[in-house]
Amino acid sequence: MQKRKLGRTGLEVSVVGFGGTWISELPMDEAVKVVQRAFELGINYFDTAKLDGDSEEKLGEALKYVRDDCVLATKTASRTKSESLDDFKASLLRLQTDRLDLIQLHGIDDIKTLQKAIDLGGSLEMCKKARSEGLVDFIGITGHKPRVLMEAIKTNEFDTVLVPINVITRQALDELLPLANDLDIGIIAMKPLMAKTSQLITCLYQPSLSLLSDELELKNYLGADIPSRVHNALGYVLDQDISVVITGFKTVQEVETAAEVGNNYQTLSTERKAYFEVKFEQPYCRDCGLCLPCSENLDIAAILRFKTLYDVYGLKNWAKKLYKGLPVNSSSCSSCDECESKCPYNLPIVSMLRECRNDLGALA
Repeated sequence: MQKRKLGRTGLEVSVVGFGGTWISELPMDEAVKVVQRAFELGINYFDTAKLDGDSEEKLGEALKYVRDDCVLATKTASRTKSESLDDFKASLLRLQTDRLDLIQLHGIDDIKTLQKAIDLGGSLEMCKKARSEGLVDFIGITGHKPRVLMEAIKTNEFDTVLVPINVITRQALDELLPLANDLDIGIIAMKPLMAKTSQLITCLYQPSLSLLSDELELKNYLGADIPSRVHNALGYVLDQDISVVITGFKTVQEVETAAEVGNNYQTLSTERKAYFEVKFEQPYCRDCGLCLPCSENLDIAAILRFKTLYDVYGLKNWAKKLYKGLPVNSSSCSSCDECESKCPYNLPIVSMLRECRNDLGALA
């Protein structure tokens, strides 16, 4: 498996990593087989969380005899020092180890939450204490909002950042990745096979099967068969300036398909780069979510996200279906302008919602 340096940590990590979420759905013996097969194929970065069911226990059991040959990362979703300390101690027990390579603050998606976590008595304080005692080597942060993560890494408290990146989720590429690389912060890409719709996430293709989408447009965009789709999807992410891309697995076959990409990865050809190249016309939504909440209960971020799928990626039928599934659509906009006053990019959101209604409102 090809390896890259995880930023200033100096750790050498496999370009394809193992996300622990979906093994929580497997019996222990099956989960152990999946994890151990990943290790056999050269995957050495394993990422999990307390919130991922019993994946910590399963990773701990599978990796206990090769612990020193792995980079093991977990997370705490608690925001206070005392609560996160309980999380940390429990994670060590479940993972059957006396130390972690990386502890991450989990799901930091707004500035208020970030501030609570990094303030005196917050979860960051626990992470730093654990590091000073030799219980963990490095501290990271995870989230879905690049704008928030940028503020976090500017503090210079974090060694890694974990953020979604895939062929249709590219917000992190504009500003977060350049900043992280300038600061020598290791970049871990998550959800390479998953795309946020409204409040749900739909998987574009295997692996994993858990949230598989049968949308023909999505399949056509990535390739004729499952190996092609996985190869193209992971290849696109690996072509960005990141250290490792993690995805979830539920079968040995899924592991083998993804590992093949990591073992044989080559920079995308000029033709493939051109195929995945997209142009965002001004104005466009960066999906920061600061326009919410809306007084009319519009999910403005989701509506504009669907418009991006429609305009930029040409996934027109899927965008229309997603739009139709919203409980409140843009026809309910009262033009109050509250959203525009909150937008950090000064977007003309009211007129953009009007365009959404015209383009997405009528199903083909």
